[in-house]
Amino acid sequence: MLTLKEKLYLLQLLKKQNRKRLFSFGKKDPSHDQLVEKLEQMIRNEQVNREQL
Repeated sequence: MLTLKEKLYLLQLLKKQNRKRLFSFGKKDPSHDQLVEKLEQMIRNEQVNREQL
C-alpha cells in the first residue's frame, strides 16, 4: 500500500511526463489518463477519510 506522499509524488511524475510528451508530439499511452484519474481518486479518498477520522 502506498502512502499519501508516495501517491502525490507518482501523480506529479505522471503529469510531468504528460507535459513532456505534449512538446515532443509523442504517442500517448491510453492507460496514462486512466492511471492519472485513478491516482487522483485514491488521493481524494484518502484525504476525505483522513478528515473524517
